[in-house]
Amino acid sequence: MTKYNPLYNLSNSVINYLEEIAKMEGELLSIPHALNQSVSIQTLANIDAVHYSTKLEGNKLTIKEVTQALQGGKSKIKTTRDLKEIINYSKARKLLDETALKNKKLDSNLILQVHDILMQGIVVGKLKGHYRKAQNIIKDASTGERVYMPPEFKDVPALMHDLIIWTEKSLAEKTSTLIVAATFHYRFVTIHPFMDGNGRVARLVTNYILLRTNYTVGRYASIEKQHEQDRKNYYLELKKLQAHNFYDISDSINITTWIEYWLTRMHKTYKEALNRSRKIEPNDTDTMFMEPRLQKAVSLFRKHKKLKASEYGLIMGVGRTQAVEDLNTLVEAGIIFKIGGGRSSVYQIKESKK
Repeated sequence: MTKYNPLYNLSNSVINYLEEIAKMEGELLSIPHALNQSVSIQTLANIDAVHYSTKLEGNKLTIKEVTQALQGGKSKIKTTRDLKEIINYSKARKLLDETALKNKKLDSNLILQVHDILMQGIVVGKLKGHYRKAQNIIKDASTGERVYMPPEFKDVPALMHDLIIWTEKSLAEKTSTLIVAATFHYRFVTIHPFMDGNGRVARLVTNYILLRTNYTVGRYASIEKQHEQDRKNYYLELKKLQAHNFYDISDSINITTWIEYWLTRMHKTYKEALNRSRKIEPNDTDTMFMEPRLQKAVSLFRKHKKLKASEYGLIMGVGRTQAVEDLNTLVEAGIIFKIGGGRSSVYQIKESKK
């Protein structure tokens, strides 16, 4: 089986989008936010990502229900598969955000770990956290007609290995991250390495590739939302390049049309991120969707400046696990920073520049 070597053209459309998105990323980073606003925007982006990515796969929960569930508020949602899906997606997204900060290279272990988290409480055994051991078939939900047959399960590990190698090699050679991310997304769902959860893993890891290489739009808005709101074209553009059987896809297939489509969705994501950021004045105290506990945490650090996890937990009335999770959230948001390691670590607020 040949090594993966995707063919695409740097069309005028692709080049224009690459240039425009680079400018938008720069503008996004230049917009100042108050401490609480940073957490608020990221919380809203997370809610959108979780809701729309799972909705794309048939999750029935409303965005209001997703918001309540993720923020720990009172909810009438029973413990159903839909609820587990959104909780798991948020956990997987958090893991990848933390891993991106460490600049960890993509590998099979990370992808399998993401799948394991997504499928917790939904499937058991080797149906989670392992590449599939059976053939799966993609059917049209309305007609039941077979749309696409992925590769045989015995070929999946090698195909995924080649895709990961291509991804890391391309990033090392300074190929545009946007092209790498779009190509990874297409190839991953074409391989369809799992029995379930392929679309969700593809979108999560695509975002990871972007964030790890300093494309920060995922902290402000959700490309998952753009895919879901354009789902007909999302599936159509993939279908154009997949044939009916994986082994019928030519090695010389050109995936420029998918890259162009994906870039249109990314461009819209950046537009939403910029609009969301511009609406908040630097001195605005609006906390939007920030959890009440984190609002209180920001106020606490403004007062005390420095706190250990144990001190934070005692004042806030939460256990160590919750305390560390809160503090990590504030660190990721750039509100506080960590000094030292282990239980002796101290967390200090970042003083705003005036």
